Amino acid sequence: MSRTHFHTFDAMRFFAFLLVFLLHLPKTNIPYVDFFLKSGSIGVIFFFVLSGFLITYILLYEKENRGSISLKKFFARRILRIWPLFYLLVAFAYLSPYLLRLFHIPFENQGYEPRLWVSLLFAENYMMMITDQFPDGAPLRVMWSICIEEHFYILWGILFYLLPVKRILPLSLCCILLAHMVRFIYAYYDIAPIDLFTHLDYFAFGAIPAYLFMYKKHTIEQLNKIPKAVKYLFALITLGVVFTIPNLEWEQIDYLFPLLWGILFSVCILFTLGSNPLRISNNSWLTKLGLYTYGLYLYHTIIILLLLKFIPVLQFSHWLLLSASALLLTILVSIISYRVFEKPFLRLKKHFY
Repeated sequence: MSRTHFHTFDAMRFFAFLLVFLLHLPKTNIPYVDFFLKSGSIGVIFFFVLSGFLITYILLYEKENRGSISLKKFFARRILRIWPLFYLLVAFAYLSPYLLRLFHIPFENQGYEPRLWVSLLFAENYMMMITDQFPDGAPLRVMWSICIEEHFYILWGILFYLLPVKRILPLSLCCILLAHMVRFIYAYYDIAPIDLFTHLDYFAFGAIPAYLFMYKKHTIEQLNKIPKAVKYLFALITLGVVFTIPNLEWEQIDYLFPLLWGILFSVCILFTLGSNPLRISNNSWLTKLGLYTYGLYLYHTIIILLLLKFIPVLQFSHWLLLSASALLLTILVSIISYRVFEKPFLRLKKHFY
């Protein structure tokens, strides 16, 4: 049995990136625009849920079809996907201040001074927790989520290697409960929730539909009976909720939102599975751009800051031009990066299947 290609996932990833991109744009006084600029953290959550599904499916597929999981090969594939671009942009982050000084370009120091060993060891999120600040410099400020992803790969790979398949669903449910408990503890001690254990439920919510897809085919068949119109309506409602919730002041029930996002995104994933799925065409521009999401995520803050540095007038009088220029440049740089720099490493993955 060959591994399934999940249609629509690339488009979903691009949508998640777009939420993060909008958050990092400067605020504007254009009516109704600021309403859409506050959902970036939800975009990161969506990334985690999607990642939870795909990594769980990959590990379950290997366990089901080969009898066991090769952790060496699994980690090698993850390294080839994540490390090359990650370390390239870590190098950029540490070299850029020297280049700016060399060309006498002024820049502001905001946030804590990063430490190289922390960045190299995927520990930037823990330094953020300790200092309660962001690191100074792009793209280090968005790398906390990559650190959490990397920690998830290690934990999930080891757990799936050790546990029998019948324990996977209970494991996912325990992870959802654990994440909520850890959040309450961190809130009590006023600790910033920027580690794997405060985000583990999102990965677990993604793992549940992966488990159902692999071992509960009758559940997927039942979902196939739901009319497509209902599935698209649910997706539109989810979209509306994603943009609406961050604009409401509901601090007294903040603790419920992780559960809400996990359920909504998990159901959206379930609706893309089976023979009657919610689907975005592979030929759509959303899907094609989704291929470059990793680069888009890491490059976009650099592009936005460069435009604001060298063409500052864009922020105040031409916000829409700034946004369009930043998005197009980020897409262009990410495509070039993928084809010239990342793809040679990705080709090596074939040796680790």
